[in-house]
Amino acid sequence: GREEQMAKLKNIKLVSLGKYLSKYELSYETRDGGEKQYEMVSNNRELTVGAIGQGQTGIVLLVFDAAREHMLLGIEFRMGVNCHVVNNISGFIDTGETPEQAAARELKEETGLELTKFMDVLPFAFSCAPVTDMTTALIVCEAAGTIAPSDNPNEEISPVWFSKEQLRAMLKDPCVRFAGRTQALAYMWCFQNS
Repeated sequence: GREEQMAKLKNIKLVSLGKYLSKYELSYETRDGGEKQYEMVSNNRELTVGAIGQGQTGIVLLVFDAAREHMLLGIEFRMGVNCHVVNNISGFIDTGETPEQAAARELKEETGLELTKFMDVLPFAFSCAPVTDMTTALIVCEAAGTIAPSDNPNEEISPVWFSKEQLRAMLKDPCVRFAGRTQALAYMWCFQNS
């Protein structure tokens, strides 16, 4: 069976507790009987073998205008890479919030826009499986209103409505830096019927 062919997680050890992300060392028994140590980070401050990969961390928004002629993306300064990155609007789910409530709140906070229609809500997926167990639900939606960027000094985000023509050029420009999932989503939208 498939289970017999997988490495087996034996232990999780907290290496350092961070304000937002904590670092862990995972001990695995490989399928050939060997041992492997693996490093990862999590926003779970008390990660256990039973809890790893089970969290519901955040939301990622795939936002269109009502005519579906523009995709909303944020040009965001990301400290982790020390540059501006073209990214989907996204954020954490607060305690007691549904993904849909978090989506509407984050959209309003980061862009000033109102979420006007939910088109689809996908199940939670891993945001970067080699590095973290954090997950996001993809919320496909429409938004309307006037853009008013966040005045939060910790979130430098410039929201912009992009046409397919604009994004096609940006996707091929080596000077424009995209988040990986954003690049993939924009590519599929821009080139799906061409």
